[in-house]
Amino acid sequence: MLTTRPISNAGVILMLVFCNIAVAAEDSDQSPFAVLSVDAPSPSSQVMGWIDSRNTRSLNGSWKFLVDPMQVGTPGSLFGGCATSRMPEDEYQLLEYSYADAADVRVPGDFNTQFDELLYYRDTVWYQRYFDVEQVEKGRYHLWFGGANYKTTIYLNGRAIAHQSGGYVPFSVDITEHLLSEDNDLVIQVNNRLDKDTVPTERTDWWPYGGLTRDVMLVHTPDAYIVNASVQLEDRSTISGEVITAGMHRGEEIVISLPQINVQAKAKIDESGTARFHFPATVDLWSPSNPKLYNVQVASAADQIHDRIGFRTIEVQGTRILLNGNRIRFKGISTHEEPIGRDGVAYSRADIEALFTEAKKLGVNFVRAAHYPYSRHAAQVADEMGLLLWEEVPIYWNINWQNPETLRIARDQIARLVQRDWNRASVVVWSVANETTYSEPRMTFLNRLIQDVRELDDSRLVSAALLGDTRRELQHVVTYLAANGLDSDIPSDKEKLIFQHVLNAAGEYAPKPNSQFDLVITDPLGDLVDLVSYNEYFGWYYSRFIADQTGVSERTIRQLMLELMPSVTLSSAFDKPMFISEFGAGAKAGMRGEGVWTEDYQAKVYGAQFKMISNSPQVQGMTPWILKDFRAMLRSLGGVQDFRNRKGLIDENGRRKQAFYVLRDFYESDWYEQ
Repeated sequence: MLTTRPISNAGVILMLVFCNIAVAAEDSDQSPFAVLSVDAPSPSSQVMGWIDSRNTRSLNGSWKFLVDPMQVGTPGSLFGGCATSRMPEDEYQLLEYSYADAADVRVPGDFNTQFDELLYYRDTVWYQRYFDVEQVEKGRYHLWFGGANYKTTIYLNGRAIAHQSGGYVPFSVDITEHLLSEDNDLVIQVNNRLDKDTVPTERTDWWPYGGLTRDVMLVHTPDAYIVNASVQLEDRSTISGEVITAGMHRGEEIVISLPQINVQAKAKIDESGTARFHFPATVDLWSPSNPKLYNVQVASAADQIHDRIGFRTIEVQGTRILLNGNRIRFKGISTHEEPIGRDGVAYSRADIEALFTEAKKLGVNFVRAAHYPYSRHAAQVADEMGLLLWEEVPIYWNINWQNPETLRIARDQIARLVQRDWNRASVVVWSVANETTYSEPRMTFLNRLIQDVRELDDSRLVSAALLGDTRRELQHVVTYLAANGLDSDIPSDKEKLIFQHVLNAAGEYAPKPNSQFDLVITDPLGDLVDLVSYNEYFGWYYSRFIADQTGVSERTIRQLMLELMPSVTLSSAFDKPMFISEFGAGAKAGMRGEGVWTEDYQAKVYGAQFKMISNSPQVQGMTPWILKDFRAMLRSLGGVQDFRNRKGLIDENGRRKQAFYVLRDFYESDWYEQ
């Protein structure tokens, strides 16, 4: 049983050693006022999987919490050096930094929404708690973190034992050699500040929630234990995969069992500590209409793990997507990891269930979990509810493609995501990026990630949400709007003169009024992925950009754009399925009438989008942006946005907008069967 209690004498001695400011000026090239760097190893690159079946003790709950933008708590600091919960021995002892009277914070959960004054805070914080083990048993003890945003250093009993850069993904640390039977002092430094070299970078269109945002557990394993296992349906009658172990020897036996169908297979561990298996089995295939899950057990002589796993195939054939050999279109919606009715991170299973339940009421079979890995509960819930899932890492907008450390963090994030969820039947797409512009370094960077994904797991589709060649595409759109505008009563005479100049500049390439417009995606990244995904904002951003470029009023451009969209066909230059990963428009719930930010205009944009998508046979699915209004520092318009992205089909409290019903009706139409 884990308890919280005052620190023991042994703990005080350890903490005094740790916090001793013994970095004399003559022993350091740095100023005594500098923040010293702390060396700590990286966690194991092998993710400890199947975590919910292990011998675990939760470290969730109330922790002590300190805000530290000047990093006073970093070891070696002249002004404190390390936070401890000890009280002064007498009135003459100076303590400038202590947990004794610190605030309490809930773990898991972001700190930003637990303290009003920290909503916009992006810097260092410290977490602290004690825990007992009562009796240290034989075997190994591990600290397991579901994720922390974004840079995390772990101190246990006075020693820095691990440092993880990159948020959202799980990591674990073997603490056996540092563990006491009681009064284990666990101190964790977390910094949620982003910069040009991080993943993501400092500018995101979502809230950079910080802290211990996911579960924290103490895990006990045998000395020789199973680290993780991949169990996949190779074809309709064969299950294959591998079991990764630690401390086991070549030739030791691993048993893989599916008791529901009386199937059992054995495999031998090789010199790398991995056991590979391949055995016949007849299973009911998992699908949205039949989310069948099997109890799967993986056991060695000393260890056993188990999980509920579904089996299905996903592949592309020309421009079609095949699930279990049958054509499927993805009727989807995009989401963020924010709960309905509460700000902050959706850290609990109940949060995810509420989000996905609302999504299913739209009639979807697919969810895009953008733009970063969600908690492990997301794929578990999707497995059970029969929702196909797109999972993504935060390679987003401006990435430092040429920094080796940025690439290392990105590779670590995608590897940890894949290793965590490679047994989730619901996960059918791994996405390596969102809205990145073309460059050769970008191609090299993302090609490396795509190769990593396929080496780890080749049983799913790989994609990235593309921007396309926006400059070229908008130039073409302008000429078609100009042609239609000259034939319309909407523009003023002055605006028609502008349109005439546009067509004159286009010369022989000028289109005729009401011509069909084919927009073709040519981004060379499309050659590397399985699913050519495209983010487009006809009727929203495009109208504003074109109005700024041409001098035609935004009102006129928006009205002409809604008339143009039904004649647009979307396609790609690649013989692959195309997927519309984003489209949408902002609306504040309850605002009605004419103009942007109204539910009426948002609904019109959705209606025009559906006509455009119905014209586009290469398009095999979509995830409009987005299910719910979410927090975003970029969105500051007072009285409307109030630091929220308002493109949701429901607002932050779950109030449905008109476009919710427009999308639901479209998903009930015969488009899905075409």
